[in-house]
Amino acid sequence: MGKVYKAAIYLRISKEDKDERNSIASQKEITLNYAKRHNYEIVDEYVDNGYSGILSSRPALDKLMIDILRKNINMVIVKDMSRLTRDKNLTAYFTDIFFPDNDVRLISVTEYVDTGERYEIDDVVALRGIINQSYLEDISKKIKAVKTEFKKQGKFIENSVPYGYIKDKEDKHKLVIDEEAAKIIKYIYTSYLEGVKPYIIAEILNKEKIKTPSQYQNLKHQAKYWTNKIINRILSNPIYTGRLPINRLQNDFKLKKVIVTSNNNLEYCENSHDAIICIEDYEMVQEKRSSRVKKEPETYLYLLKGLVYCGNCGCRLTYKNEAPVKINSKGVVTGKKNKKGRFVCEEHNRHLEVCNSKDIKISEHELNEIVLKTLSKRLMELKIERYGSAIEKQQLGINPEMAEKQKLKQEINVQEKIFKTLYQKKVEGLISAEEFKVQYAQYQSRINEYKERLRGIEEKMSSQNVESGMDTIIKHFVDCEGFDNSILQKLIEKVKVGKNNKIEILMKV
Repeated sequence: MGKVYKAAIYLRISKEDKDERNSIASQKEITLNYAKRHNYEIVDEYVDNGYSGILSSRPALDKLMIDILRKNINMVIVKDMSRLTRDKNLTAYFTDIFFPDNDVRLISVTEYVDTGERYEIDDVVALRGIINQSYLEDISKKIKAVKTEFKKQGKFIENSVPYGYIKDKEDKHKLVIDEEAAKIIKYIYTSYLEGVKPYIIAEILNKEKIKTPSQYQNLKHQAKYWTNKIINRILSNPIYTGRLPINRLQNDFKLKKVIVTSNNNLEYCENSHDAIICIEDYEMVQEKRSSRVKKEPETYLYLLKGLVYCGNCGCRLTYKNEAPVKINSKGVVTGKKNKKGRFVCEEHNRHLEVCNSKDIKISEHELNEIVLKTLSKRLMELKIERYGSAIEKQQLGINPEMAEKQKLKQEINVQEKIFKTLYQKKVEGLISAEEFKVQYAQYQSRINEYKERLRGIEEKMSSQNVESGMDTIIKHFVDCEGFDNSILQKLIEKVKVGKNNKIEILMKV
């Protein structure tokens, strides 16, 4: 009797992809028809609609990986590899590590890739990973060029409209003043120039029950009250001077984040729309703001940062500590861990209508113990030892093997760039097919050598005398070591603290 497969189809399309052949409906038809022809039972469908293939974390993809770890899925069917990922490194991780380690069979229908029961796969998949990423780089550059050209022409092309403006009904790329909101913006600028501090302006607007920008625009996520941060954001936005910033936001698809250009380096399209604030007043405000003595920015460091919420009103709890551990913008850490930290809900002090309970508070030490013990129990149930290995890597620190491992990975990346150039030369006809074969063979030989050495180092590191798996996790839960905030963010959705210290922990796993 052959192996019983629990198959899943994975479907993905980005917001920019207009090709009907890549639509979710088209992908679904192709993958389901393939499964039907080969008598594979589809136990689940995973759909990421509107997500870029360069992202390593997507809702449906994350769920698929967790279900694979739980042994709910042992076959993944996609239309083509670019649906799964356009990142060459992630392609290699899936095909070389994650799927083989979890005994998952991968099928790419239109590319005729089937890893089979013995998980045999050729170098074509790695090649496609490089080509898919190159394609994405090219598309990203073209989209960026088109957007920049539109902005240079004074066309507003963003989805979200700045508070104080609305889109012209006859021209969706033109901003017109929203008179009601513009009055608030003028009041904020006038008050600031008269010497009223931003947090005082915020308090006045709250007392007057003026809707916040997100409330006024009826956005999905709404700020419940005006804050110092909202006021400063309005005071620093050059859009109110009638100038359209051309390069304010830059998408870096490799870093998977948006980079904000500082005001000093902005380029503008002048007079693209009517101004709410004159340039002279705007510049006076910027000069006044820049003249303030700024303290070195510091942030608190604590285990459950960003995870603790009020069980009564749903707002994030405030962390308080008389002697907190802090880190500044230069990465310098000050202070030592202590048991003076606590979480409290301060909404009843700010807005009684938001939270009417004064009893939502708990010590950091007590909450840490509850969360870590609960998480330990959950991971033992799932038996996911992958997280244990993450701690091991942190404990190993920097050593000769680790340094050599990083060096080999860099060499592999360099060789992939060389191959990319080689492939482009072949496509453009700069070298013959015969020359390409010779140079490709050399490239493949070097890549195989580096990968073999890398495999040897990884085997050596794994054989070192280090505690592993769940034992490591449980041991480090006792004194709250090992797991840091970045790991907890991946495992926990949020921690709710209710009255009488009633704790509710929402897991991601």
